[in-house]
Amino acid sequence: MTVATDQMLDSPTNNFACMNPLSDSSATLSQGNLQNQYGGGNYYCPATFQLPKTGKWYWEVHITALHSNGNCYGRLGITYEDSNSKTINDGYGYGVYASGLHMLTSTGVYSTGLTDDVGDIIQFAVDMDNGKFYIGQDDTYYHTSGSYNDSNPSNGTNPAATSMDTTLDWRPDFNVGHHSSYGTKFHANFGQDSSFAGNKTAQGNQDSNSIGDFYYTPPTDFLALCTSNLPDPAVIPSEHFNTVTYSGTGATQSITGVGFQPDFTWLKHRNNPTAHQHNLFDVVRGATKTLHSNSTEAEETTANMLSSFDSDGFTVNTDNAVNQSPYNYVAWNWKANGAGVSNTNGTITSTVSANADAGFSIVSYTGTGVAATVGHGLSKAPELILTKNRSSAYNWGVYDSTNGATKYLYLNTTAAVGTYQHYWNNTEPTSSVFSVGTDVVGNGHTHAMVAYCFHSVEGYSKVGSHTGNGSTDGTFVYTGFRPALIIGKRVDSTEDWQIIDTARGVYNVTDYRLNPNNSNAEVAGSGGGDRLDILSNGFKARDGAGQWNASGSTYIYLAFAENPFKYTNAR
Repeated sequence: MTVATDQMLDSPTNNFACMNPLSDSSATLSQGNLQNQYGGGNYYCPATFQLPKTGKWYWEVHITALHSNGNCYGRLGITYEDSNSKTINDGYGYGVYASGLHMLTSTGVYSTGLTDDVGDIIQFAVDMDNGKFYIGQDDTYYHTSGSYNDSNPSNGTNPAATSMDTTLDWRPDFNVGHHSSYGTKFHANFGQDSSFAGNKTAQGNQDSNSIGDFYYTPPTDFLALCTSNLPDPAVIPSEHFNTVTYSGTGATQSITGVGFQPDFTWLKHRNNPTAHQHNLFDVVRGATKTLHSNSTEAEETTANMLSSFDSDGFTVNTDNAVNQSPYNYVAWNWKANGAGVSNTNGTITSTVSANADAGFSIVSYTGTGVAATVGHGLSKAPELILTKNRSSAYNWGVYDSTNGATKYLYLNTTAAVGTYQHYWNNTEPTSSVFSVGTDVVGNGHTHAMVAYCFHSVEGYSKVGSHTGNGSTDGTFVYTGFRPALIIGKRVDSTEDWQIIDTARGVYNVTDYRLNPNNSNAEVAGSGGGDRLDILSNGFKARDGAGQWNASGSTYIYLAFAENPFKYTNAR
């Protein structure tokens, strides 16, 4: 029977956070994924929302049941994820111990002297603007020194923690079963139900934006963790990246629907039985010049492929690789900033077309053969760089921030990550330059070079990595948006690069894959480790195999948004 407390405040225009079963399928969740109950193990279950990098945020947790057969019932608070999407057991919050409540901070574990009882409500207030974290019990806030009960989030005094690293990816987290805690239940309220599923009398308190249903009044200016309260995205995805598909005609045709004039277009045939290469074009090198991600070949100039970048797309001519009737094609398109300008930030002068807001730049330069730096035109250090020697047949060099500047990958091969100091000169990129060593892959003497640089932009793009779990209930990867495109690679073993996008794979599970390192036509439906669910806040592997989810293996990815999380729904 449905009762009033089973009705949530969620709507098509506003959704509240809850616990995420995709992050830990072992957690025993119920009550709309708001209640976590001990189920025979030690489970961390983070929320569906990541805390925004700015703003002030509030939520409550009700202790619904306690029974201990050990020395700890669990822990509540916030944890962060490392670069491999692993939840770190190091954060801020409350340890709900058999001996009473303890505050958990980066400096240690502190007893509050308080008992923990069924019916208690634990409160969390996180000030991301100032790196402060507050914890309370039954509307009294505590900290770790002096008078424990004189903490006040509303006026910013005496927080439990004062120096949170707000650059980390923090999420609310609910751990039940640290040691053994049979029967323990915690029930969260992010603003959707102050009765905690009928366990308390609803109080109806709202946040400073008049949103939510809290048991206690949230501190001044602290908000419910819901989509309406999320900050507006700085970048509208469709204005900076878009995928289009089209059918070849064999005659010159203008491809429209991109939504902007692209500066970088990556084209691939999908179903032509004659294998055709990937073709990459950009405005800095010129529309008629192509490179092939699957090949070491030098730059090719031809007017028969892409002949112009247009206001809403591009024009293709008669070459079968881009326009053969009746076959299908896909084009991934990025906006940079036109033909480029001179950049003298590095020891090598470069020509740069940079879209600083969207974290993408095209960089053209002439190699010197000696260790050097190259200006990239972005406001932050690139997290992924693709370089190609345009003059001669050499591999594509790939730098990624997960592996760092002592490592390299090749875009055109299946090879695992390698170690070599002469690609990136063992030097991480900065907010103004990236480094190149003496090797021809990134710095051939007198050779024309190109680099494509990317860094993450909240709500629009994400460069990251994850660790596979080897299960069809695979690793969940939080991006903070619904992806439109994901490019990925297993880095610790020989595997193909993968490209998944929602223009070709419109339903979950999707596995319409193309491989940047080979010229094969599109493949779908065979599984084999390629299948993904595309979600409102990230993606989840659905095979226990190599391309996305081998147990213990590390994968890097570059993802771009279809919609930011604030405005998206699951599909």
